[in-house]
Amino acid sequence: MTAGELIALVDQLRPNQYSAQQKLGWLRRLDGQILAELEQSHLPLPGEEPPTLPAVYNTATRLLAPFPYDEELYTAYLFCQIDLHNAEIQKYNQSLSLLAAAWRQLADFINRRRRPRGAARWQL
Repeated sequence: MTAGELIALVDQLRPNQYSAQQKLGWLRRLDGQILAELEQSHLPLPGEEPPTLPAVYNTATRLLAPFPYDEELYTAYLFCQIDLHNAEIQKYNQSLSLLAAAWRQLADFINRRRRPRGAARWQL
């Protein structure tokens, strides 16, 4: 999913006054967290290139989270940011619950698929 596709979806689902540039900054921050907390803590699969964070985010930037985890994770995150900056605390708490569940699903997927760095291989 590209950043532009996601921003269009979020703007359709939850109209807001925040610019695309602001949302791109939020998406870059979330991708940075995904990279630091999930991706870099695991070894890449054989033949797989480790993901990197683009220096500049624009609407054509491909987001890091893979399908089918991407849409739910990124929309919940942007909803959280919108609700937080609008001081809509009840909506923020609901969006945060959705975000936590989506984050857990992505983390579980990565944990099932790849071995953590520094983990010894068992041999019998």
